[in-house]
Amino acid sequence: MMNIPNDMNMDDAQWQQLIRQVAEHFNNLTIMRGFQYYKQKRVGPLTYTAQNGILAEVQGSDDYKVTLSLKSLNTSHCTCPVGSHCKHMIAVLMSYTEQLGRPVHGIVNAHSSTALKQAPKPAAIASAERSDYASHEENLSIPDNQYSQIRERATELAELEITEWHELFRACLKRLGTGTPSTSYVQTAADELYSIKPRLSAGMDQLFELHVQLYLIRFCVPARNSITHAPVYLSYPAQLAMDALQKGLEQILSRPLDLSGLKGTKLEQHWKRLEETSAYLRTQMISETSSIMFFTPIYRQLWLNWIVPHLQGAQKMVDSELEFLQEIENNLSPASKPANPGGSVLSAANLTEDGNVTPNKSVPLPLPLVLAQSWMYFHLGQDEQAWQRLVSGSSAYGIPPEHLLHFLHVLADSSDWKRLGEWLVHLGPLLANRRNSPLNDYMQLWDTAIHHLPDVEHRMWDTLVSMLPHSRPAYEEAMHSRGQWRRWIDFQLSTETEPLEFRVTVLQPIEKHAPELLLPFYHQAVERYIGHKNRDGYKAAVKLLKRLSKIYKKLKQEEHWEQFITTLAVRNSRLRALQEELRKGKLIS
Repeated sequence: MMNIPNDMNMDDAQWQQLIRQVAEHFNNLTIMRGFQYYKQKRVGPLTYTAQNGILAEVQGSDDYKVTLSLKSLNTSHCTCPVGSHCKHMIAVLMSYTEQLGRPVHGIVNAHSSTALKQAPKPAAIASAERSDYASHEENLSIPDNQYSQIRERATELAELEITEWHELFRACLKRLGTGTPSTSYVQTAADELYSIKPRLSAGMDQLFELHVQLYLIRFCVPARNSITHAPVYLSYPAQLAMDALQKGLEQILSRPLDLSGLKGTKLEQHWKRLEETSAYLRTQMISETSSIMFFTPIYRQLWLNWIVPHLQGAQKMVDSELEFLQEIENNLSPASKPANPGGSVLSAANLTEDGNVTPNKSVPLPLPLVLAQSWMYFHLGQDEQAWQRLVSGSSAYGIPPEHLLHFLHVLADSSDWKRLGEWLVHLGPLLANRRNSPLNDYMQLWDTAIHHLPDVEHRMWDTLVSMLPHSRPAYEEAMHSRGQWRRWIDFQLSTETEPLEFRVTVLQPIEKHAPELLLPFYHQAVERYIGHKNRDGYKAAVKLLKRLSKIYKKLKQEEHWEQFITTLAVRNSRLRALQEELRKGKLIS
């Protein structure tokens, strides 16, 4: 939450009351227009006043001042011609919602969300295609005494296994009836689940928040066919819900795990729940592909942010996780291993005991499995094994760059510069066939590493050369930004690049600091342009000849220039069009 006074924060009940007020006082058209203003960032800074008031300016056809009262939206006003219940108020309300850390789509879907809560709850219909959490139930209504039993069961949450948590969640949501993945349903479901949350320790409270999000993500993601391995696609409403859930997950996992005050049995309970959470994510992610990964990044962040920082050098849990992953690999028969574009060509048959790869016949492995194994090796500091896994995973159709770059960002964030340099060298070739965006990020990480360890710069040049031609933009930019003019010119000469393809701003620094290096670059291109033997080629040659004239003058070599241009004109005296262009350019008389 950003700069919000304590009395302006909202608990779940207050948030639901605000959504009901929006549905009561604003129609859908106004809400959608306000949403457009919010997305276009037309709302200025929010000022919070006493009695739950918010002041802000909104850019419309004019600048309008909005005064919101959260206690009663009906008494709020705006200086626009409408005066109240307007789109400017909605835009301000959405900015406030964002600062609260609540989903803005809760406001967008205020009408549908309120209607869902007020509607009679129908019996659910089994739908295995939608989710594995919405099946096998013929009648999902819950008598009051059963709901009381659910709440009573929830008081033992810390002692229950994670599988029992999810069973409890499923039972709790029965009274919502049939639902389809959408922001309104997900928000309603989350409110239902939080209503049964007992008092927990701080760390267990974080785990509860995490599993509410995980359960709802599983609800939104269609189950993948285990036989055909057909791609998974989300509907637009489901994608909006997923966006909100993923944002919530990022916030939850970005906060350090709070184990303060936990000792003995309670601490053991907490670690047991963490291990079960890892096992749950391990199971969910294994069927994912490179085209759609929801649980794989969560698994990665769980280990990175919540588990590894509390291991205090103990490797037993990481070793154990590697054994689980290896067991999954061993159990994947060739027939069950999905031949998807994100698959690895590594298999148990071509691994030695120390993790090295042998050239035996290989079969595809799921990319999430390869990434998970790589992360475990990474946490153990066994980088060679991690690189081998990543190379194997990239050998088919490539690993999405964000998964590779994440290794590098973790090392940069932990200031492990020496190790970062090694990882930059090994991961660079895996990014070589990618577009410029990941390479830009990659080069910024090189800059950071070199800033702290200047001696690794030569490895950057060697790596970029090994990545050519895919790394050419990054290679040229690195040479140019570091003032490596001779290296830059030699590269352009070797690739016969046209000088006129560069913006003037690219060549100006070289003309200023090392003009003599441009002479062979320009001379080579002039001869190439004249060799085209057409008017356009002659005009391009004259442009470069004018630049050459200025460089010779700057170098105080006017005599060399006069000798060159005279020889050039005589040698090409039969090319009348060239002679005309030379005269037009006042290069000869």
